[in-house]
Amino acid sequence: MINLGMIVYFVFTLLIIVTIFFRKKPILIAALGIMAVGITEMNSIFGGIQVAFRGLLFTATDLLPIILLIGLVIAMTDMLKTTKSDQIITKPFLKIKNVFILYWVLGLSLWLLTLFLWPTPAVTLLGAIALPVIANTKIHPLGLASGFCIFGAIGLGGDYIIQGAPGLLAQASGADLEQIISASIPLVIGSGIVAASLGYWRLLRLNKREIVPPKITFQSKEINLEAKEKDDRDKSGSDKKSKIVAGIVVSAYALTIFWLLQSGLRGDNAAAATGGVSIAVLILGTVVFNYRTALNTFVQHIQNGLKVSMGVFAPIVVIAGFFLLGTQSGSEHILNRLGPGYLELLALHLSDLIYINKFTAAIIVIMAAVLGAMSGSGFSAIPLVGGVAAALGEVGGVPVVPLAVLGQVAAIWTDAMIIPWGFPAVVSAVTGTEAMKIGRQNILPWLAALIFVFIWTVI
Repeated sequence: MINLGMIVYFVFTLLIIVTIFFRKKPILIAALGIMAVGITEMNSIFGGIQVAFRGLLFTATDLLPIILLIGLVIAMTDMLKTTKSDQIITKPFLKIKNVFILYWVLGLSLWLLTLFLWPTPAVTLLGAIALPVIANTKIHPLGLASGFCIFGAIGLGGDYIIQGAPGLLAQASGADLEQIISASIPLVIGSGIVAASLGYWRLLRLNKREIVPPKITFQSKEINLEAKEKDDRDKSGSDKKSKIVAGIVVSAYALTIFWLLQSGLRGDNAAAATGGVSIAVLILGTVVFNYRTALNTFVQHIQNGLKVSMGVFAPIVVIAGFFLLGTQSGSEHILNRLGPGYLELLALHLSDLIYINKFTAAIIVIMAAVLGAMSGSGFSAIPLVGGVAAALGEVGGVPVVPLAVLGQVAAIWTDAMIIPWGFPAVVSAVTGTEAMKIGRQNILPWLAALIFVFIWTVI
């Protein structure tokens, strides 16, 4: 049932979309939106003020593990820079001058890690390598960030190892899990090839348009190498310690990957393992390099890491809080109302207003997936698209499995690619870029991926 709160919510949703279109930051509008919806639903100004705080608190609590994990990884990379161990770790990658090889090697590495760990722990693990590579090679950080989003989406779009996404979809749609996995393979592979190719093409355009001229880059590298050679002669003891720290980091993360694969830890448990290893490596590296100053430098590394992470996620807490209002979980925890959220209600209303065949059903499912993913979690949209696919299949006589799989892939692609407060926020923290810019960079690959999965579903 449409009420005033739902109307207010979608008016502010439209305002946010328009603001993003004009390349402005919609954080103020999102904060006003939370309060306006709260006042409307509670019929009280004081009630609306409480809703605003509950919305931010609920979102911050939900995002805190990611904020902390990324902060620890960035603190660890800060330690690597201070000890100059990053030069040793990234030396093999720095020898790769070809942007094509860097893009595909790092992208495919993320895809493999995502299959076993899910995107957030995977990209934070890879971030220890990605940040120094960005700083010392010709690859544009925004293009690499876009590639990380694409390959993370490919890994989670099918989720063939952990099977969290297809398992949740099977429960929501009532379809068979094996059928869902089988039907998703061509969609995930095809859309992945299309999006990754477009992502590489856009990376090349970025390199030509914005990157520092090669001559300057190479000169600075030569200066760094000469300085490093002189430093090696003058401070051989420090160099040995840098190598020890580099060995600790590489060994620790290699053992972490092996441990995660063997133990079966996934999702939040994998993220906890990655974060724990990051802080252990940070402690060991700080003490080994210079135990006399370790008490002070450790604090500096933690401060630098969490400062960057919290700076990235502070505006995301606000805007994600607004879109969480539209989900069932957000509606229950923030507005204290039971039943489906505004986004679910809109998708169900659309299915009542439009004649159902395989084309319109596919369009409705994609719209439901996009709306559901606007909360910043593609997973939160999976129950929605599963239920919508099942309802449309029953009403229109359309096969449920293809529609459900379409919704799953579209939701993951949307969250991973264009929602600045979703996976791009994590990638932005790891690559030192802006989530909004990543979202704009990803629009073309995202559209191409959705067009591919739509055509494949309806033909």
